[in-house]
Amino acid sequence: MMTYKTHIVAILIALTMVAGVVHGQSAFNVFSKDANDPYFLVDHAVFNSTTPGKVRLEVYYQIYNAALEFYRQGGVYAAEYEILVAVYGKNDLLVDSYRDTKRIKVRTEAQAKSRFDYRTNLVKFDLDPEKYEVKLTLTDARSDKSIERSFKTKAQYLQQKHASLSDIQLVQSASATGDDATKFDKGEFTVVPSVSHKYGSDDALKLMFYFEVYQGQDSASEVQIETSLRHDTRGMLYRDSLSSEFVDGAARQLREISLEDLRPGGFRLHIALKGRRDKKVDEKDKYFELVWSEKSLLKHDYESILSQLSIIAQDSDVDQLKGLETFDERQRAFAEFWLGRDPTPGTPDNEVKTEFYRRINFANQHFSYLRRAGWKTDRGRVYIVYGEPDQVDDYPFVLDRQPYQEWHYYREARYRKFVFVDENGDGDFRLVYPYDGLGHRPEF
Repeated sequence: MMTYKTHIVAILIALTMVAGVVHGQSAFNVFSKDANDPYFLVDHAVFNSTTPGKVRLEVYYQIYNAALEFYRQGGVYAAEYEILVAVYGKNDLLVDSYRDTKRIKVRTEAQAKSRFDYRTNLVKFDLDPEKYEVKLTLTDARSDKSIERSFKTKAQYLQQKHASLSDIQLVQSASATGDDATKFDKGEFTVVPSVSHKYGSDDALKLMFYFEVYQGQDSASEVQIETSLRHDTRGMLYRDSLSSEFVDGAARQLREISLEDLRPGGFRLHIALKGRRDKKVDEKDKYFELVWSEKSLLKHDYESILSQLSIIAQDSDVDQLKGLETFDERQRAFAEFWLGRDPTPGTPDNEVKTEFYRRINFANQHFSYLRRAGWKTDRGRVYIVYGEPDQVDDYPFVLDRQPYQEWHYYREARYRKFVFVDENGDGDFRLVYPYDGLGHRPEF
């Protein structure tokens, strides 16, 4: 007879196989202001243009396969979409726009439904220094459904009396500029933006970022650049200072900082320019997130790993992982644990493991309360076990009753309903009986 936690692993395997199908439903409404988040991401940065008196607004966007409707065409799966980027100035007048239609193909159904595969692009506009509102519309050609994003920016000309900073562009990958020009080229660098602002993959535990420094009217031939990282709760964790020379009135900076020894969480990257007598003349900030990383947690927060695994694993399995002191011991035991739960042995990806930690990251992003991580909350743990609800009923304002939410699941040929009540009106939703949605209290 299958035990409760063995059954949970079976649920994870089953839901992994259909991952990506639910994005068209209402599942994300309670977790995000936009039901389609996080499959269409947008960011931007402002630099000086090569045209005197103008600024260059770069708009970055990232589209995940799960945002599109693929169809079978021969031996592949295909999707088509249109992207529209419109820039509005004073009095909501259209200043400039960009429109393009793309067609993409993937080999497998799993790729077509993937919530991890994406494509990144950018659009550049040369504009007068003003305030703008930018609206992006992604339209799926097959379903005719659209996702909209918008942001406001002050595109300020940066040639001032003192040295000044462009915006900070977070970087996904970078290389030396090749013989063939690309839209991602910036002088001697080819820079692909990180639109998600998330870092932490085990093969690349480093923060990469790009910015430009403009000399302005200052006669100094170099500038002092101070860089720091501040964690949301742990304060200042990194600081350095270096000087850079101007070439033709500007200094292009492609930098990287190791994240190897930092714990997951939100960080603020701060860059300041120092002039004469160490006086600060300009500064810019950029927020990013260091997400779950197997390497960092095995090193720095092993107890959290064990607590997370206890959600789906038998106590006896977790006990075998306890008491391991060295990183190598932990890494071997951790690998063996997940090898036994791999639905497709011999393939590069363990779908259950990937889905499990995607859910933990999602819970941390959407259900954290004060300093309690999202995976430790009642909503976070239900989400980790059962995934996105098929239906969410949200009751934030009810007469003579505390705010509450109802999550409905119609899978496994059975119906589950979880009720979460915000008893104190502070955003901490607690699970009420029946705790497993059926009338039986689960082990967590």
